[in-house]
Amino acid sequence: MTGIELLVGGWFASPVIKRVLEKAMKYVGGNYKLNKNTEELIDTLTGKLALCQETVKVAERRMINSEHLAVWLNKLKRVVYDAEDVLDDMEAKSIKDQVEGKNMVSKFASSSLSVIKNMFLPDGNHKSLNEVVDKLNELCAENTNFLNLVNMNIMDEPNDLKLSAQRETISRPLEKMKLYGRQQEYFDLILEMILHPDTKSSEKKKQKYNNRGLLVIPIVGMGGVGKTALAQAVYNNPEVQQIFKLKAWISVSYIFDIKLVLRKLIQSLSVVPRFDVMTLEDLLNSLSQIINGLRYLFVLDDICGKIENQWDILYKTLPLGSPGSVVLITTQNQAFANRVGTLGLLMLNPLDTKTLLELLKSFMFGSINAISEEKRNNLEIIGKQIARKLRGLPLAAKIIGNILRSNINEEYWRTISRSEWWNMPEGRSQILPSIAIGYQHLDPCLRQCFAYCSLFPRHSLIDKDRLVQMWIAQNFIHHDSNDARKMEDIGREWFDKLVNMSFFELAGDYNGYVIPNLMYDLAVVVSSDECFFLSDQSNEIPHGVHHLAVDTKNLNVLQQIPRRNHIRSFFYFGYPHVDGMFSTINKILSNMESIRVLDLSYLHMETTKPPKAIENMAHLRFLDLSLTGIKELSQSFPNDHYHLQSLNIQQSALVGGSKLVKLPKGINKLINLRHLNADADTIAQISGIGQLVNLQELDKYRVGETEGNKITELKNLRELSGRLIIMDCENVRSKEEAEQARLPDKKNLNSVALYWTNAQREPNIDKEILEGLKPYEGITELAIRSYMGLSFPDWMTDSNLLQNLQSIYLDSCSDLQVLPPLGQLPSLKRLHISVLNSVKMIDHCLYGIDKTAFPCLTHFIFSNLISCGEWTRPTWISRFFPHLSTLEIWHNIVLTKAPLHCFSASLKVLKILGCYNLTSLNLLPVNNCDTSTTSLNTNALMLLEDLVLEDCPGLSIEGDLQSLTNLKRLEIRKCPKLMSNSMHDIINKQKGKSLEVNQAKGLWSLSDLIMDQSLLDNDYHLILGRLPSLRFLLCEGSEQFTRDQTLWFQELTSLQELSIRYSEITELPSSLVTLPSLRKLELKFCSHLESLPENGIPASLLELDVENCFYKLVWRCQPEGEFWPLIAHVPVIRIDGKVIERPQNSAGTSIVRPGAWPHCIGSFGVYKLFPGASQIHYCNSVEFNLIRKSEHSVLI
Repeated sequence: MTGIELLVGGWFASPVIKRVLEKAMKYVGGNYKLNKNTEELIDTLTGKLALCQETVKVAERRMINSEHLAVWLNKLKRVVYDAEDVLDDMEAKSIKDQVEGKNMVSKFASSSLSVIKNMFLPDGNHKSLNEVVDKLNELCAENTNFLNLVNMNIMDEPNDLKLSAQRETISRPLEKMKLYGRQQEYFDLILEMILHPDTKSSEKKKQKYNNRGLLVIPIVGMGGVGKTALAQAVYNNPEVQQIFKLKAWISVSYIFDIKLVLRKLIQSLSVVPRFDVMTLEDLLNSLSQIINGLRYLFVLDDICGKIENQWDILYKTLPLGSPGSVVLITTQNQAFANRVGTLGLLMLNPLDTKTLLELLKSFMFGSINAISEEKRNNLEIIGKQIARKLRGLPLAAKIIGNILRSNINEEYWRTISRSEWWNMPEGRSQILPSIAIGYQHLDPCLRQCFAYCSLFPRHSLIDKDRLVQMWIAQNFIHHDSNDARKMEDIGREWFDKLVNMSFFELAGDYNGYVIPNLMYDLAVVVSSDECFFLSDQSNEIPHGVHHLAVDTKNLNVLQQIPRRNHIRSFFYFGYPHVDGMFSTINKILSNMESIRVLDLSYLHMETTKPPKAIENMAHLRFLDLSLTGIKELSQSFPNDHYHLQSLNIQQSALVGGSKLVKLPKGINKLINLRHLNADADTIAQISGIGQLVNLQELDKYRVGETEGNKITELKNLRELSGRLIIMDCENVRSKEEAEQARLPDKKNLNSVALYWTNAQREPNIDKEILEGLKPYEGITELAIRSYMGLSFPDWMTDSNLLQNLQSIYLDSCSDLQVLPPLGQLPSLKRLHISVLNSVKMIDHCLYGIDKTAFPCLTHFIFSNLISCGEWTRPTWISRFFPHLSTLEIWHNIVLTKAPLHCFSASLKVLKILGCYNLTSLNLLPVNNCDTSTTSLNTNALMLLEDLVLEDCPGLSIEGDLQSLTNLKRLEIRKCPKLMSNSMHDIINKQKGKSLEVNQAKGLWSLSDLIMDQSLLDNDYHLILGRLPSLRFLLCEGSEQFTRDQTLWFQELTSLQELSIRYSEITELPSSLVTLPSLRKLELKFCSHLESLPENGIPASLLELDVENCFYKLVWRCQPEGEFWPLIAHVPVIRIDGKVIERPQNSAGTSIVRPGAWPHCIGSFGVYKLFPGASQIHYCNSVEFNLIRKSEHSVLI
């Protein structure tokens, strides 16, 4: 353990010794009665460990090169870990005696093991303790002058250690990093390369990948230069979000694997089962079904390592989406980027010193104003000196800036500026000095927690809560008895600190976290003596490794794992189905008696039970067997795992056929269990779950009628946090029994759901039971399902009790007649009520008596209220849903009245479906209205973004559609009387004129338009005005395109996708060829369409889809048909679902593009084009003559 490993922390001796010392100290004093021999051994152990702790903690901060010291520390590590195993055995025996001997588990709720007074160690444990003390004595004797050996002492600690006691801190929330110095690259990438790639030169378009209509855009630069940050900014750009129908962000593995990339894409885009034995073809078929012709944006972040021919295979196999689909790549490999980029590449260079200093200052100070101007100036001078050393890297600026902000002290900053790490020779380490300094100045416990993450595959998605559970299982998190926080809370705070320091970063889609590449390299280096990731490319496993991860399907690779080991973590990340893997893993695990963390969630079990070796893992604290297909746990499981804290046995019906896992009796003996993940029916097997008093997580609890499964089992589970779903509430027999669940005591819960079934019962009993299930007043989410009371209990009307509530879901409360006054809840943001069959009116009962109803509500959904005839607004309410942005009304079949005009101030999305009797309408979208004339006043809809008008034969519009300045999507179907008389004058004036006459008028934000003949036949489309942002247009049921419609078409210069369906047109508008951005043309169910425009179709077209059209058109669009010269330039031609294969010799055909014709040519003829003539474009000034006589092309 020499060189860089020891320089930045080695094996984290200080926190390890600290936790073992704390364990030993528990047995000193009055809590335990030990025999004299044991007591003397414990005293000696604590004394020697304290000596080691005081001396080692200084060595971890200094650049030490001493082989002798390295050997000594390695010996110390083994002894300290052995001591921890012995102490854990003692603790396990204590728990067993308490649970099985005295059977008084409830005493553990407050003081855990402190109630135990007698401790008698078995001979084996006593012998092990004696051996540990002897070894520790030898080590201390060997290095009596340890401080002199490392050439330092406590008085000579560096300044940064002395200053830590007088640290001034500034809090700053996690936030997105501003793109300092990257604005030009950002707009180039957004505007030129992604949204408007046609502005790039034609030479770029000729590159070989572009013929599929898929853009590949690489961002290139060195590590830490900001590639991922730029890609994230693009990925989350609102315009990009709107245009791309499918988006996925994939962090690519260090070894590029096509199947792995496809799996990640599918998992990101949909909810799918585990991929056990899916072939490449299976994966491609699944991805094709998801894409289904939609336009997509895929980000492949941090492609590195050897790519070879893997990219070519991936590119060719990626399913076709809509033209303009984009694959955005970040990579350090410029040669690879040059080869695959279809529009070139975007190179990111390091920032100049001035820009980097501005970025550094944003992290150093944030928004702080609490320091004097003189002090700030002095600090900025030091910051400027540091900025020059950061090599222009934004990541380095963020790391160092956060370190400096943690201690606003000039001397501390100077210590950072003068650090010897800045002068480390090139090549000595792959770690940047700024990153090494950032790691060095972390708290030792944080260093240990971060280094542990080297066990995860590079670029893997990390779940914060799950990782924190692993840290707790390894005893990395110290919990002070005087600290009211839970260990999980402390762990999450530590994780957030590491995120803020850039050791972790949010994944592109914000569904988890990843470790940046440079930071992963750091984790691998600093943990090299403790952690090892075993793969097909690995070197030999270092001696003394305690944490091991495996990613291989080669059984021979696993032979490297030594028979006798002290492994404390084991992760299997290999393929689920490998012949012989289960038995091999079982054999390997049989030697891991010291293991604390075991994750086999990627391993398919060949038997109904997990590996038998698990039965001997007495120190196990974290066990993940999810999605492995297990069906039961062994009968001895509870007796073997008294230390167990986290158990995940959640299964899927798609993996193994059932979610149910049969549990043995006695699971309630696992009193240290904090997290239990399993199906509700699996958890229902646990009799006496209330004895698991440390349980933090219990997602679902099914109430039973027998002793040990009643609602009263929740009484002592005071530590439950997050969400709790209580099912089968009908099995609660009385209000008094419900109160014994003590839900108000569970102050860590933020979401409570109470579910009854549809079983027959007395209505009044439900109200009594719900009264007794009153939750803690701090909850933010409440759901009630299948409640049969006629009304709700008093606590549901108490706005003070529910003042923090943000979401309410009321579902299938079929007997409920009166809604509670939810309108008075000050924090409520989402309200969803459904299937309330007895509610006849939504009125003042829901709003309450105040003048403001629902002051914070943003989303309101009510559906299937089959008896509700009216929705009214009382006159005394002056502010009615003032912040409502989304309103959805579904299948309320007798509803006749709704005060929709009251929501105009903030409404952005309005959906009404299946409300057949609703006729009093002021705001829409509307489906299925009756024939009564209804008026829509557009002047009240200034913020509306999505408007749907469907099947409203009497509907007319008052006002100007062009006043809907925020409208992004408009759908109009079956509304033949849409325009009022006043609007017809405007239409008549507009006829025959180009829209350019009035440049200012139009729906400038509209991007999607769906319309039928009722809009076109009456020339209502002219009232829309200019549509400069329109990208998608769907026309249904049109008969013919008039001259005015043709003029309107040619104004759609941004249109990228045009779909014409169920139309009786015989020809397409001649202005089609003038659309410069059109990429996809769909012609579906056009039974009379025989021809394409004589002047051709746009040169920009990348996809043509013809389906269920006139047979003559289908025949003419074949390679041998007469229209083939018009469409042969289109890369993808699909007829009736089948992609047309091009003739084999088409690859060598030259392309004639518009503008390339000599001006003197006025006419020429072409014999029948040979199959290879793939692209030919037409000019209006040239007369074409097709002479169908020869198989070869001859220009005359």
